[in-house]
Amino acid sequence: MVSFKTTFLALASAAAVAADYWIDPDSVSMSERKAWCNDQRTNCPIICLQTTVGSPIDNSCDPETLTYGCVCSDGRQPNMSEYTLTLPYHVCMRWGDQCVEACGSNNLCAADCREKHPCGAQSPKRVNATSTTTSASATATSTADAGQVFDGFGDGSSGDGEDDEDAAGQKGGAGMLRFGDSYGVALVAAGLFAGFVGFL
Repeated sequence: MVSFKTTFLALASAAAVAADYWIDPDSVSMSERKAWCNDQRTNCPIICLQTTVGSPIDNSCDPETLTYGCVCSDGRQPNMSEYTLTLPYHVCMRWGDQCVEACGSNNLCAADCREKHPCGAQSPKRVNATSTTTSASATATSTADAGQVFDGFGDGSSGDGEDDEDAAGQKGGAGMLRFGDSYGVALVAAGLFAGFVGFL
């Protein structure tokens, strides 16, 4: 009797898909196709880790036919065209190169090849991103406690009367920039005036 897992693996392997854009595999050197497949097999487990744990059920890539399979341990197949350094990405980039070559000297055609057919992530989904809602005072407290690095451009006042030395130091940085701006304007004005007087 054939087990469910064996059947599933066979179906997963049969579901190996070609890249979204088609190119003749023979138009790319075998060494380059092998490098593309290496990238595909390297990135499949990393992409799967965004939604699940464990090794992928299928992580295959055939450099002869430029087909691949990536089935995560939860049975889902990520859309590999949404990522860079995957087989669909490499094929899409090469498709764009070939499209530009076919356009010859037609610049509008060549621009369309790239602009209307972007490769890789355009607006990637943030699967592992967490969102929290906190009050402004709690956020200010947590960032101050986290050892925030100050750049000296804010006013730096905490509003509680503490850390006056730190606030003064931060204000000093902004003050120096304002002084530099004024001094620079005065120098330019003096130079223009001296040039005008010398011209007369």
